[in-house]
Amino acid sequence: MIRVVTLDSFDEKQIAKLCQTLYTAFGVGSEHSGQKEVPEGMSEPLDAEKLLTEMKGIRAYEDDKVLFITSRKLKERELAGGKGPTPGFAQYNKSRAIISTHGFKDLEASFKPVARNALQQIGHLWGLHHCLDPRCSMYPPWTPSFSSGEPTFCTFCRDKSEQKLRLAKS
Repeated sequence: MIRVVTLDSFDEKQIAKLCQTLYTAFGVGSEHSGQKEVPEGMSEPLDAEKLLTEMKGIRAYEDDKVLFITSRKLKERELAGGKGPTPGFAQYNKSRAIISTHGFKDLEASFKPVARNALQQIGHLWGLHHCLDPRCSMYPPWTPSFSSGEPTFCTFCRDKSEQKLRLAKS
């Protein structure tokens, strides 16, 4: 099950559409599991790693994946080549990820790039790496064409995600 938890107010229809897109991509249930408050003392830009660690009170089973969505800016990450923007972050091969809609007018107007980012972060939760196919949601997000692509997987990444799902415990 993919549990979508909002950290800010979003249009319920758009969150339902995102859940449907996640269901279509991964073939597992996806639901909006409510809205939570950002832990006290965290200011913008939000430290994605710290936030994922400190978020409490999320009801989930062992193999559930939790996707947090916020409209706030996420703190830039230190990369080998310098600082990089952070539209999303996932605890690789674990259970929690976060995406941000910061910089977009609203979820409806930016649905494709936000949904593509959500697919990528959840793909990382299931252990998928970046892909060389520019049509795939696992394509590196820092490339110019990432935002214009459809929220789908290439055949290879779809097969890999289905393998990971079959191996899940629940």
